[in-house]
Amino acid sequence: MNKIGIICAMKSEMDILLNAIGEGRKVKMLGCTFYEGSINNHEVVLSLCGVGKVNSAIAATLLISEFQCSLIINSGIAGGVSPLKKRDSVIASSLLYYDVDVTPFGYEKGQVPGLPKEFMVNPDLLIFVKSIFNRLELPYKCTKIYSGDQFVVSFDQLNGIKAGDGFAIEMEGASIAQVCIRAGIDFIVLRYISDIIGEENQEEEYFKFEKDMAERSASVTLTLLKNME
Repeated sequence: MNKIGIICAMKSEMDILLNAIGEGRKVKMLGCTFYEGSINNHEVVLSLCGVGKVNSAIAATLLISEFQCSLIINSGIAGGVSPLKKRDSVIASSLLYYDVDVTPFGYEKGQVPGLPKEFMVNPDLLIFVKSIFNRLELPYKCTKIYSGDQFVVSFDQLNGIKAGDGFAIEMEGASIAQVCIRAGIDFIVLRYISDIIGEENQEEEYFKFEKDMAERSASVTLTLLKNME
C-alpha cells in the first residue's frame, strides 16, 4: 500500500496518532497542518484540518495533490442515532450530506449537482477494513454517515432525514469522500460515537467526554494502521 493520508478535525483526535509517527516533517498549507512519518512501515501524512466541510475538503485535496496519498482515512468522533450507542466504533459504508438541498432543480435532497447523492466506500476496501476489526475482535457498526456544518441536537436540523436503522452525524466525512471520488482515490471514514442525537443532556455529555472520546477514536485508527499489511 502506498502513502496514507489521515485527516482529523481536532487536535485531540490526532495526538495519539502524532505520537505514533515520531519525528517527521511538519508543513503548513492553506491553514492546515501536516505531519509526515510512518506507522507499521506505512508512509503516513497526518492532517489537522479544523472543523467543517470546507476545512476537510482542503486537507483532502492537499493530501492527494501535494503529498500524493493514494488512500485517505478520516478519523474522529461523531454523534449517533439509535440504535447506535455512545462508545460505538463506526465504519462508514457510505457518506451523504444532510444540509445540501437543490431539489427545485430536480436533484435529490443531499445531492450535489453532477455527483451521486451517496458517496460509496470501495467495497473491497470496506471488506478489508472489516476483516481487520473482525480478526482483532474489535466491535464495530457499519453504517451511513451524514455530514453538515452544524452540531446536531435535534432531528429538525436534518432536513427530513428519519432515524431508520441508525447512522452517524458529523461535519467532515462527506466532503472528504466527495474530493476522493472526484480524484479517483480510495477513502475510509472511521468514527467513535460521542453522543446520541436528541438524548437528554446531549450537549453536556459531549463536552464532558469530548477529549476522552477523541482519544478513543484515535486509538481505533492507530490499531487499524498497525494491522494493515
